[in-house]
Amino acid sequence: MDMLQVHAAALKRVSAAHHECLLRYKACANIVYGIVEGKEDPMFYRGLIEFHLPEGWEIELIPAGCKDEVFRAFEAFDWTQFSPKRICFFVDRDLSVFIPEIVVSAENIYVTDNYSIENDTVNFGVFKRLLIEVLNIGNLNPTESEAIEHRFSAALAFFQEAMVPVMAQILLWQRNGKKPCLNNIDLKDFFIFADGNIKLRNEFGSIFSRLQHAGRCLSLQASELTELSTVEAEFRNGQGTERFVRGKYQLWFLIEFALEIHRSISLLVGRIKVAPKVRISIGPKNAMVVLAPRARCPSSLQRFLERTYQLYISEHINSQNPVDNIPVGVTILRCLTRPPASYAAGFHCTTSYSDQLAILHE
Repeated sequence: MDMLQVHAAALKRVSAAHHECLLRYKACANIVYGIVEGKEDPMFYRGLIEFHLPEGWEIELIPAGCKDEVFRAFEAFDWTQFSPKRICFFVDRDLSVFIPEIVVSAENIYVTDNYSIENDTVNFGVFKRLLIEVLNIGNLNPTESEAIEHRFSAALAFFQEAMVPVMAQILLWQRNGKKPCLNNIDLKDFFIFADGNIKLRNEFGSIFSRLQHAGRCLSLQASELTELSTVEAEFRNGQGTERFVRGKYQLWFLIEFALEIHRSISLLVGRIKVAPKVRISIGPKNAMVVLAPRARCPSSLQRFLERTYQLYISEHINSQNPVDNIPVGVTILRCLTRPPASYAAGFHCTTSYSDQLAILHE
């Protein structure tokens, strides 16, 4: 091996995300750090994390490119020199429930509850805000809102059910060592939206036709239906329909169905004669920018933030502000300017908000 090859091999062993984090790291600054998978992930995580940080603190998020690179970055840190509560890692679960793989587990690694973080934006709460705040469909009365909620729930269930065989096929390909580029499956080939509804195009009504088309998109051979049926049953039994249809696919559905409701609003709500002018144009390219601020923080992520960043910050503040004569069994924490709901119970603030101490009885 010549020197160029040695150099190239060394570069392959270097974690770019770890290196970038070290470049940005400021030991004395009021900053916590996070490494995520994709370039769009910071759009989702930043707002949720900053909401749970006290005033004066911020989060630096660094995209690693993929899950393996996030784990490489984690393994590159010398944790005797850095606090694992200050530097955290965020990865998608993907189909790991069904595919045995080496999983790195640690107190500062967050794994999504469902396929990906995008799954947490696909619910009626976000959908309703999208209609009102982006597509300008407001002032629906309770009966009208309930009717649209039922329509949304039925359409989402239809979409998920139609995608189950495709996800089972993807699972089978991945188990066989294939690495399909899932972005190459164009969902608009399968589905059509009209009159406030979603349906499959005629040519893709059968399961086999969808699998063949997915295979052509990914340059892979579709499996036999008998082989696929076993994997599909496993996928369904593992809550795959509800939790493990790919998040980006479900995000596409959310946007397209919202746009369809907007187009068909005069048909669905008789008193609205013309679809209102949208406030912001929305599509796949800006979906996360628009939707992320409207998503709620998953409870699992909130608990993760409490035992990592929030604990690090409280320890850091207490170390800078020692208090004498505190009774045994009492922990000193500085009040957050916007304390999360989970902090409300059990705290007693002794002075007004901006620079007071809270005593949490253990």
